Amino acid sequence: MPASGGGRLPVPRPPLPAPRAGCVSGPGSQPCPSVLPTWFWHPYLGGTRTARGTPAPIWDSAGLQGAEPALEVMGTKPVERYKALCAVVIDTGSGHTRSGLAGDEQPRSVVPSRAGGSPVLTHGVVTDWDGLEELWHRILYQELGVCPEEVAVLATDAPLSPIANREKVAELLFEGFGVPAMLVLPRSLLAAYSYGHTAGVVVGSGAGTSYAAGVQEGYALPHATFRLDVAGDALTLYLGRLLGSRGVHLDADPLRRLKETCCCVLPGAGGARPLTPPGTSGPLLGDERFRCPEALLAPAALGLPGPGLLEQAALSLRRCGGPPGRPPPRLLLAGGTTLLRGFAGRLAAELGVPPEAAPRRRVAAWLGGSLAASLDAFQDAWVPRDAYGEGGPAAVHPRCC
Repeated sequence: MPASGGGRLPVPRPPLPAPRAGCVSGPGSQPCPSVLPTWFWHPYLGGTRTARGTPAPIWDSAGLQGAEPALEVMGTKPVERYKALCAVVIDTGSGHTRSGLAGDEQPRSVVPSRAGGSPVLTHGVVTDWDGLEELWHRILYQELGVCPEEVAVLATDAPLSPIANREKVAELLFEGFGVPAMLVLPRSLLAAYSYGHTAGVVVGSGAGTSYAAGVQEGYALPHATFRLDVAGDALTLYLGRLLGSRGVHLDADPLRRLKETCCCVLPGAGGARPLTPPGTSGPLLGDERFRCPEALLAPAALGLPGPGLLEQAALSLRRCGGPPGRPPPRLLLAGGTTLLRGFAGRLAAELGVPPEAAPRRRVAAWLGGSLAASLDAFQDAWVPRDAYGEGGPAAVHPRCC
């Protein structure tokens, strides 16, 4: 990979390991067999249509329409394991990187998004490209045990991230790892796929970034997408400040666990009551239990201007809505911070749209990528190496933007 801004050396690579039996293939080798039911259709990635030319139904309250299921889509429906795997899916978030093979029902590897002890992303945007290369090198060769030269790679991207981010990912994958094909898709779109939908409003919140993003017919809608740089890490720090103001000081990991197990989003503005967690002799959290997650909905508590995630979701719903009388768009939750108790209920109460809140939404973006990359028709969606050779980083614009 060429130096960027001053002579960096490529990451040393060990001899190429033998791929796991039956776990890698890719463009240029044997075709990837169809591993999804024929009802899945996407206007860009492909699939099948109904006789009238409209997208075939994907999922409803009654279950799958038509063919038998091939993947558990963030619910409790029966699953059938995929017959083949032909791509690697890497979801690098601000907190953790989840990776695995296309068709897997869960990531094979979950590691901190750090290199040399330092984070490689800040609020969803890569700030240490050398560190990202080192991280992905370890994931591909050691965690997954695959040869990058023999697999296509689907990577995720934060909503509204700079286009230069996707160009640099293409440069890293093609020139640094020599992959035959790659693609970058926004997490909001992939999260919708994990629910089996190609349209709706995704409300996501992970470690470094939160967002409300509209998706329509399999495309992310920039005009209906909003980002907020308040998420799980910021809430953990805020909880530490709140407790510190009354003399309680905890390290980051205990604070995070306390936030995840004890904090609660109130149904609306109101009072709070002390909480005595199991195993403690007295109240550890008072109104901090409620004030902490409220900062996600009202970032002014952190001294940040602008609307909170609730207002962003309302605006995204309005911009994705149809004519009067038409049902509102689906509301889909993604990311670990949306697992806070009371979060889904608060959105339902204030937006008037009950959200779909799957228990496994912490890995929604990765699971949606695993689903999409397993489509037989998806093989036409990859950005191939020869296209990159002809057009350079700009080759990603038509497909990764």
